[in-house]
Amino acid sequence: MKKSNSETENLLETIALDLSHDFPLLALRDALVTPGSSTRILVGREASQNALKASHLYHDLLLLALQKDPDKESVEPEDLPKVGVLAHVQSVMPMPNGCWRVLVEGVVIVDLINTELLKDQNYLSAKILLRSYDSVDRSLLKLVSTEGVHLFEQYVNAQNISVEILSEIESKKDVFSKYLAMLPYIRVSAQQKQQVLEEKSLDEFCKRVNAYLQAALDVEGVVEHVRDDVQQKMQQNQKDWFIGEQIRMLQNELSDGDTDEVEKLVQKVKAKHFSKAIQEKLDEEFGRMRLMQPASPEYAVSRNFIDWFLAMPFGVYTDTALDLKKVKKKLDADHFGLDKVKDRILEYIAVLKQTNAENKAPIICLVGPPGVGKTTLVRSIAESLGRNYARVTLGGVRDEAEIRGHRRTYIGSMPGRFIQALRHAKCMNPVILLDEIDKMGNDYRGDPASAMLEILDPELNSDFTDHFMEVGFDFSKVLFIATANSEETIPAALEDRMEVVRLPGYYPHEKLSIAKDYLVPRVLKNCGVTDSETIVFNDESIQTILKEYTREAGVRELERQIETIVRKRVKETLMGKSGKLKLTPKLVEKYLGVPRFMGNRLPKPGHCGVITGLAWTSVGGEILLIETKLLSGRGHLLLTGKLGDVMKESAQIALSLVRERLQRFGVDPAIVRKTDIHIHVPEGAVPKDGPSAGIALTLSLLSAFTRTPVSPDIAFTGEVSLSGDLLPIGGLNEKALAALDAGVKTLYLPTQNEKDVVELPAPAKKGLKIHTKEHIDELIAILFPQAKKKTAAKAKKD
Repeated sequence: MKKSNSETENLLETIALDLSHDFPLLALRDALVTPGSSTRILVGREASQNALKASHLYHDLLLLALQKDPDKESVEPEDLPKVGVLAHVQSVMPMPNGCWRVLVEGVVIVDLINTELLKDQNYLSAKILLRSYDSVDRSLLKLVSTEGVHLFEQYVNAQNISVEILSEIESKKDVFSKYLAMLPYIRVSAQQKQQVLEEKSLDEFCKRVNAYLQAALDVEGVVEHVRDDVQQKMQQNQKDWFIGEQIRMLQNELSDGDTDEVEKLVQKVKAKHFSKAIQEKLDEEFGRMRLMQPASPEYAVSRNFIDWFLAMPFGVYTDTALDLKKVKKKLDADHFGLDKVKDRILEYIAVLKQTNAENKAPIICLVGPPGVGKTTLVRSIAESLGRNYARVTLGGVRDEAEIRGHRRTYIGSMPGRFIQALRHAKCMNPVILLDEIDKMGNDYRGDPASAMLEILDPELNSDFTDHFMEVGFDFSKVLFIATANSEETIPAALEDRMEVVRLPGYYPHEKLSIAKDYLVPRVLKNCGVTDSETIVFNDESIQTILKEYTREAGVRELERQIETIVRKRVKETLMGKSGKLKLTPKLVEKYLGVPRFMGNRLPKPGHCGVITGLAWTSVGGEILLIETKLLSGRGHLLLTGKLGDVMKESAQIALSLVRERLQRFGVDPAIVRKTDIHIHVPEGAVPKDGPSAGIALTLSLLSAFTRTPVSPDIAFTGEVSLSGDLLPIGGLNEKALAALDAGVKTLYLPTQNEKDVVELPAPAKKGLKIHTKEHIDELIAILFPQAKKKTAAKAKKD
């Protein structure tokens, strides 16, 4: 409930007779209440709310003091000044957040004595004395007050404060009342106002208020001056631009315009002899530039647009070397093997020569595991053709604008990567490498693979439109060669527009030749070893590195291991251990440490239920061991090794085939219902899936049920149908490489893979005995010839 001012004065007169008792005290963070003014404050601290409650016992009178540190949460008596204000609480309104909105009116300035914290009631209290301000010099005070009223009048006009407030202040009878009325309207901090209250005399009280008013007027004058100066400069800039435009137009009338930047660009464009469509586009842009200020952001965008056209190699074509023998010699010198890829490039050059360079360039995609030389092969192709080379990295690209360019709607927009590649290549018929095309992504910014459909279609890429350039570009003369690790992850629409050339992993004999003829000389050169006789890598040492320290389809890790040996030897040489070093297997182990892999990865023979299978991965072929264990149970099939859905289905088919054939070996098929079957494929952390393990799964189950071991140096790959037919598989080159490297001697395949066996290199055909079969029973007859006799003999003995 609100109370009138007369009631407040009566309350003050009532307590003025006895000021001996303590009053509750509320600490303020950043607000100061002066006598005669009403202020709303927000009370949230528990101690402050307790003091507010206690004020009801003192006629709603409450002491207010400004704490010295506004960030301090828990206030102690020493955190408060010695001067405060006795205020009257007029209304209290609870808030939803637990705080109280309180309206208080300042009554009188007081001195705080014996401020203390009442711990049992958790609030501050203090005794008070009414503070008096005496004047030292009455005549000086009159001059000061007159100046103060004059300054406040100027302040009111500068701050657009109501004139009624000025009239109210002038109506005050005494100087102290006038200055107290001024203080709430002066824009200074609460701490500065606190300093006014703490002055000892009325003269100093008034002088400090006058100083605040004068400082505020000085600041306002500076702001007004800056505002006028900025406005004057803006007017001057507009005037300068207008005069500059007049001067430019006069210069165009009197001279040839060479001094104007836009006209210089126009002359450069005319010298390029662009097509009609491009010339019209640039003329339109020049028209816009003439209406812009050179300092504007839009002018920079237009200038960048024209600069891109001037930098593009329109009409520039490099002469292609069409000497097939020269190109073949270059490719053979840089890369060992890769005959299919080299033949495809020679075919392209032959057709190009036959048609007088008029045919459209194909889009070739080299698919193979890492480290087989896809990227370096593309560079060699560009060099052999005599063409410029550019590379577009697509791994991780998710934004469609990276392919088609950004629209010229904002500062910093750029053309797509293909336009940038042409600029980098400095010709219109380069060899462009599309690296890691199988690793593109897509998200809310678009699908970059779909944006590439136009540029990778030989029938459409003669007029590819970039969003930034806004005109068609002819990419039909560009030889695109893409690289990928896995054909499965290439977007289907892109794969349909490319000619896929598969690069299998290298065979051991190929790796040996590559290491001797390419890797060792290059590593020696990179490490600063000029004399090749200083470190001698013989065949035995290189084979040791291959078998015991690398396991890959390519030669990237092989090069790293060779470089490790050379680096260590260079360090020894610089430390005084000179002389010729001929590597041996023992020295290889000294430099590279304990072997990481065993030369032969096949298990020991004699284990029932263990079959050697083969798998294809994106980094080459792998040996896939399949183990089966039979346990007493209820016919459950347990599959472990992180198998995919296809392999799980293959295991179900294999179990059905085995159950059908158990009786041929004298085994009761009903035993399957009493047996839990556990099939495990080691290296369980690696996901495994694909239709090529059905034969191995079937033979593993049969080996376990008939207790007949199969030699681990016999490997199987292929799928099996429910009727027992053997189905073909892919990736035979990679699988044969893995089998040969692991020590497999015999390989069984489906008959439909005979056409792939013909394409295997001579070392694979020589090192592996390869047999093809049509039905699973043919394999069973070969691998388990004595199983039925052994089982029957055992049953007769029992």
